[in-house]
Amino acid sequence: MSILDKITRYLVETDYESLPADVVEVTKKQILDTLAAMVGGSTCSISGELEEMVDLIKGWGGKEESTIVAYGGRVPAPSAGFVNGVLCVRLDFDDTQVKGMRIHPSRAVVPTAFALAERQGNITGQELITAVALGHDLECRLKIAVGRDLNSPLGMVTNFFGAAATAGKLIGLDEEKMGHALSLACHQISGAKSRAGTAGAGASVKGINNGIVVESGIASALLADRGFASSPDFLEAENKRNLYHIFFSGYYEPSLLTAELGRVFAGLNTSQKEYPCCHGQHTAIRAALGLVREQGIKPDDVAEVLLRISPFDHDYLAQPVEEKQDPKNIIESQFSLYWGVASAIVYGKVNIGNFAVAALNDTQVRGMVNRISAKADTELAREGGFTPAIVEIKTGDGVVYAKQVDQPFGSPAEPMGFTDLAQKFRHCCQYSIRPVARENQDEVIRLVERLEEVSDVGRIVRLMA
Repeated sequence: MSILDKITRYLVETDYESLPADVVEVTKKQILDTLAAMVGGSTCSISGELEEMVDLIKGWGGKEESTIVAYGGRVPAPSAGFVNGVLCVRLDFDDTQVKGMRIHPSRAVVPTAFALAERQGNITGQELITAVALGHDLECRLKIAVGRDLNSPLGMVTNFFGAAATAGKLIGLDEEKMGHALSLACHQISGAKSRAGTAGAGASVKGINNGIVVESGIASALLADRGFASSPDFLEAENKRNLYHIFFSGYYEPSLLTAELGRVFAGLNTSQKEYPCCHGQHTAIRAALGLVREQGIKPDDVAEVLLRISPFDHDYLAQPVEEKQDPKNIIESQFSLYWGVASAIVYGKVNIGNFAVAALNDTQVRGMVNRISAKADTELAREGGFTPAIVEIKTGDGVVYAKQVDQPFGSPAEPMGFTDLAQKFRHCCQYSIRPVARENQDEVIRLVERLEEVSDVGRIVRLMA
């Protein structure tokens, strides 16, 4: 039996009763967390491009199948999936899986699941949990099989398969058609990473690649269901034609794709975010906040700040210094270590407001940025996990306070509870482009917490429109 045959049989045969209890609970948290990022991301425009995108999609028309979160309105499922897929990336508040190569799994599978659930109608909470858990597991396994962090220029490759698997599960594909759906998704892989997505005028592109992922996953499953077939050898093709040779320089361990399939779920290793910015900032921000609170440090007390971080995070979040210390928009600030730490020291807390337009114009934060320097420290490098950060704050009277943080809150080592994520959801709803009534927020939280009892999950996203 081929690897793909084993995977498709697993995807088709696994039902809710087969899922371990911890997988069910983690999946519910992943769903609420992603809905939070999605609704909050609706106001994360640089120059009104999100509003223009929604207007464009609605203008195309089509069958009213699925809901656009926050903005409202119903459009064909692939179109709703595209918009919601973009929205859940914009805040940079969605989860991360750091075992092996880093991946953001929920941003692909959760928007896919809700768009298809509304299209199909009367999809139960148990069916949604199962589809999301399986999509999560597949895309994480595909990435873990690379076995090393290659810093691939293609950042969303395996998400295409998670989206397609989730969609295929919800529309009830058999093994043969599920294989075709995954292969069709392989044919649509796009979303090459570049600085255009996080810097300068091109920052407005951020999230578009994930919209394409979700739209592709839905389309792949629906096409397979209508009889479209594709070559099933994309995982094991010879002559360097398989997925790993094309996108990952041939690095992968085939056995990891199916190891303990159905018993160990890779999605359990995802980490929710405490702060709305790149996860590489979180240990440094947490250390800075710790010093401010423990030592009673005020912004005017600070003379200098030194950040000791891993070489990878230094290159990605602190270089080039001139650009990272002078973010021009909210997207750039999400990827500036100087900005995250400076705003933490000035405000004494970190939430969506730290990365809003008003904060970008705050002269006190910009003044603090200029007091911060960053240094790459090889001793802080880690393979396949979060990297520690050391923050040193020197006060005007010459005293130096230092703190090291090894893990961000929300990681598997220190997981968030459902109550934490409910608070995060409420916070994100405050930034929705259209107000989400308090009673609607309460109902969404209640429905997700008891998701296994819900008879029609489409109601959840309709409460957010």
